[in-house]
Amino acid sequence: MSSAPNKLVPLEGLRGIAAAIVVLYHLVLGYTPKGVGAVPHGHGPLDIFTQFILGCLNGGAAVAVFFVLSGFILSLPFAKDRRLSKILVTALKRWPRLAALTTVACLFAWLLIHLFGHNYATAAQKIGTGWMATHGNAPIKHKNLSWSAALYEGLVNVFLTGDVHFDSPLWTMRIELFGSFAIFLAAPILFAIQSWPLRLGLIFIVMVSAGGIYPYTYVSDFLIGTILAMLYAEDRFPSFSNRQATLTGLAALYLLSFTYEQKLLIDAPIKAIMPPGDTSHFVWDAGAVLMILLLLGNPFLRRVFSHSWAIWLGLLSFPIYLLHGPIMLSAGATVFNQTVPVLGQPASALTACLISVALTLACAFPLIWLDQAWTKFLGRLTKPFLKNPPPQRSALIQTTAPLPSMLQAPPPSGPATLV
Repeated sequence: MSSAPNKLVPLEGLRGIAAAIVVLYHLVLGYTPKGVGAVPHGHGPLDIFTQFILGCLNGGAAVAVFFVLSGFILSLPFAKDRRLSKILVTALKRWPRLAALTTVACLFAWLLIHLFGHNYATAAQKIGTGWMATHGNAPIKHKNLSWSAALYEGLVNVFLTGDVHFDSPLWTMRIELFGSFAIFLAAPILFAIQSWPLRLGLIFIVMVSAGGIYPYTYVSDFLIGTILAMLYAEDRFPSFSNRQATLTGLAALYLLSFTYEQKLLIDAPIKAIMPPGDTSHFVWDAGAVLMILLLLGNPFLRRVFSHSWAIWLGLLSFPIYLLHGPIMLSAGATVFNQTVPVLGQPASALTACLISVALTLACAFPLIWLDQAWTKFLGRLTKPFLKNPPPQRSALIQTTAPLPSMLQAPPPSGPATLV
């Protein structure tokens, strides 16, 4: 697959890598007794290094990365076109765009539960993992295991209440949907405003109002993405030499590996200034910002992340996110239960992980086709409402610099949501 020259391909690679981290994070949670908290003792610097590596398998950080990406990607089109019809059509398409695949995922999870039963509970007892014992922190109730319940969850509940029982990672979809609506409301206004102090002041007021209260606090992630979009549209992104990129990349990894539960001394300064509430995502937002700036601002990284592998990772990211949890908790758990008497627990856990990854990839490819076909259908359905070209930018709404050529192409497909 060749890369489109005007597409933000490096961000597709970032999306795919974050999806892989989510899968690894859940595999560690599901198939090891202590999850990401399993740190050896008595080895000096090795303990710190191990804890840092486990910190990089950070599901919460992946959520932040993808919410920031959503804010960035969803905001960019409004740099050129702020017609009311554009805003309304974009907003109206968002729920069906997401709900088609979440519904398929929930029905798929329902089918797996009926095929494999509750083998995950047996595997969890042998491994000693609380995450798998609770069906991925989403306990299922026997009375709610009908196909109609799965259908309703995929269509409605994951968006309106955030309640999930069939496919636990879909708890983020409510935040994704309403965060998207926040962008569709805020981005056209912010792009139309010429004053950066006024732009930042308005965003600051919203972020302070949202505070650290779940789930409202996550609107800040999307707005940070909007800030990046305005900087990019006005050609204000910095350039990084390779040395600068190396130092900045290490800083980004440090921020993205942060977890409040860890006891590393190097995290103490961050913890000292963090406001109360659900606020760790602000640290991860900073890491996400640095990653996006690096991928678009360093020539070497931009070239590396502009090949077909990055496109494929981006295409696979959403399907992998949707499917990996149910497969781990069904086929993966069954493989573990059947092989543990012969192979022992470590080898059986590794086998179950490999089988889960292979099945997830195999099932993800058809979902890529479905996702693209559905997106194209929605585009054709709403095209008549966007026939008139956007008006010429007036002095009132003109951005302060010409738009980069990348804005001539549509943004990468797929919602930027994980975990």
